[in-house]
Amino acid sequence: MLTLHGWMIDERSYAVRLAASLASVPLVMTTDRRAETFGPTLTDEDEGVCCVGLYECIQQLSRLCPGALPWPGPDRIAQMHWAIEGLEAFSVARRTAFAATMPVRPETEDMTCLYRELEDHLANTLLAGNKWLSGERIGAIDIVVFPIAGLARDLDIALDLYPALRRFVREMREQPGFVVMPGIPSCH
Repeated sequence: MLTLHGWMIDERSYAVRLAASLASVPLVMTTDRRAETFGPTLTDEDEGVCCVGLYECIQQLSRLCPGALPWPGPDRIAQMHWAIEGLEAFSVARRTAFAATMPVRPETEDMTCLYRELEDHLANTLLAGNKWLSGERIGAIDIVVFPIAGLARDLDIALDLYPALRRFVREMREQPGFVVMPGIPSCH
């Protein structure tokens, strides 16, 4: 049995839980606050598997269920790296905003740029005739960027200016096997 060593409100741990759920992979979760700093860890003692960090965890789930969770091909691997870097930057900004002892402005210029880039990627995907960043169906890239879109409110980013992001969140929430994370609202 796969075990996710993560933290319930860590967006990277959530991405792994979401990937497993959408791919119908049974997953046991144990709380490990080290995931806040180092990212999630996925283990399977029966198979001798240990994956550390979001990239390795999602890649392992993709290996287990390539039909349900496709890994990006060579033409989209750069986009996967962009998504991972974006989620890591979002994670730092979110933790900084939540841990601040004095009020801080969570919507920074870097985060605004990230959201604009994500909106552009999603809009271009639709214009190219695909529903998802990964292509015709949900894949690893979509799973990685979903927490960025879904948790925008945590950084005081209103999705009113991002119609493609709103559509993306709504479509993802409608998928069989979708699991929620505290803080992810439904989008209209």
